[in-house]
Amino acid sequence: MIAGLKVEEEIIRDLERLGIKLCIRGQHGYWASLRIEPDLISRIKEAQKE
Repeated sequence: MIAGLKVEEEIIRDLERLGIKLCIRGQHGYWASLRIEPDLISRIKEAQKE
């Protein structure tokens, strides 16, 4: 999908596990864009090692 990324439950769970809250309107949510800061990338990589 080019216009946006479908928000999958697994992605939401991973973000919540990292302490990131994601608010979605309605039953079907889509991201138009997602900006990940360098610190967040480091935290995600560390969490994936576990």
